[in-house]
Parts: sequence; structure tokens; C-alpha cells
Amino acid sequence: MKSKVFSISLYWDYQNVRINNSFNPYFARYVQTFANLHGSLSSQRVYSNWREENQSNEQRLYELGFDCIDIPTTEKQSVDRKLIADCEKELNSTPSTDILILITGDGDYKNIVLQWQDKDKKVIIFANSKNANQKLLSVAEEYYFVDQKLPELFEVKTRLIQMA
Repeated sequence: MKSKVFSISLYWDYQNVRINNSFNPYFARYVQTFANLHGSLSSQRVYSNWREENQSNEQRLYELGFDCIDIPTTEKQSVDRKLIADCEKELNSTPSTDILILITGDGDYKNIVLQWQDKDKKVIIFANSKNANQKLLSVAEEYYFVDQKLPELFEVKTRLIQMA
């Protein structure tokens, strides 16, 4: 009997967790690998006002298969509102995704995490330890800090899966 392959969606609030010189430039690839260890990555979206960001980072993410969603306004919370609306739309679609990977530390996402969990969906959060909201982290099944040792995390996860 075949085991179920979980469908995974990845949503990234780039304004909250950016790639820059002090941040691991391989993070996007690491999180894709992490997702593929849990199942099949069905969608991956990264949200920002891309006119205000480093264009080479946007291009790198696009080349890795991310849908770079442009929010062409500097209005406060505009990225949050669009990302949350898209998460809600996906959650209510048929069939919906099994696992949500959310890349943000913003407490505004706590309610969408709870909505996914109410429908028996797993939520995993990647956040920057310097600005992660504790209330958001407290509702996630798993969370990881992007500014810590991610390569080692994936090596451990891979070994555990191989042993199972």
C-alpha cells in the first residue's frame, strides 16, 4: 500500500524575511529541500513590493520556481493582506493543500495559521529569530529560525527520513 504524498504550499512574506548579505543566500533552496522532504511542493509564492527590493534577489527566486507576487504599494500591511487572502483562498479550494510552510515572523499571520489548523492542516513556520512574534510561533506545529544552522537541520531531517 502506497503512503500518501502530502501536498505543500509555501508562502513567503519577503518584507519580513529578506535575503541579504547577512542572511544565508541559499535559504530559498534550503526551504525547497525541506518542503520536498515532507511531500510534494505544489506552489511557492513570495510577496513583496518588488520595485523596492534588490532585483537580483527577485530574479534568483523566480529562477528557483517561486511566483514573485508584486504588491505595488508601500501601504502598511499590504503584503500581509494579500498573502493572507491568497492563503484563505487556497485553504478553501478543493482539493486543498495538506501542509502550509509560512516564511514570516509577523504576528499578523496567527489567525491564518489557526484557520489552517482548524481544517486539520499542518503549518510550519520559518522566521528570523530577531523579529519573530512569540504568539505566532506558539501556534505552529513546527518552527525554525532562518538565521540559524539550516543546513544541519536538513541533514538531520534527511537521515531521519532514511531511517524510517
